[in-house]
Amino acid sequence: MILGRRTPATDEPDLEVVDAEPEPELPTGKGRPTPKRAQAQKARRNATPKDRKEAAAIRRQKDREQRQLTRQALVSGDERNLPAAHAGPERRLVRDVVDSQFTYGQVFFGVIIGVLVLSLVPSPALRATANAVGLVSLLVMAVDAARIGRRAKRAVSERYGEAAARGVTWYAVSRGLLPRRFRRPPPRVARGDQI
Repeated sequence: MILGRRTPATDEPDLEVVDAEPEPELPTGKGRPTPKRAQAQKARRNATPKDRKEAAAIRRQKDREQRQLTRQALVSGDERNLPAAHAGPERRLVRDVVDSQFTYGQVFFGVIIGVLVLSLVPSPALRATANAVGLVSLLVMAVDAARIGRRAKRAVSERYGEAAARGVTWYAVSRGLLPRRFRRPPPRVARGDQI
């Protein structure tokens, strides 16, 4: 050994170096060039409104688009875009409870129209009968609304707790007053289904 150098050993065979496949180059960076400062500033300027008038126009356009999505959700029953009054699993359960049974509200308005027509007839006996039918119809409507409200509130409180059951009674009553084909969101369950 001379000054820290090794001398090659003569009795060791020389090893052949085999060319290995070159490692594939991995892509680096974000895959697109960095924008110039002027381009980035221009993009930021275009994203923000220039004055109050333009900001109001942008806000109105966004509100219009949101209202359109909400209307479509009410017709189709899409849960993601329903308005707050109809959104949530509690409200969905109330809708299913109401839609699964016959409600007097479905025929109430037809009965009231019949009573109004009969009250125009000149016969006093027929008018008195129409008024009595109207009063009985209102009484039946009130009893049916109370039944629907209690049933919906009980179902929600059993499944989601007492706190979630607040406010669902009026929601159930107002849905029960409408004929089935006019209810929005549309019914998902058939009449007579178990909920």
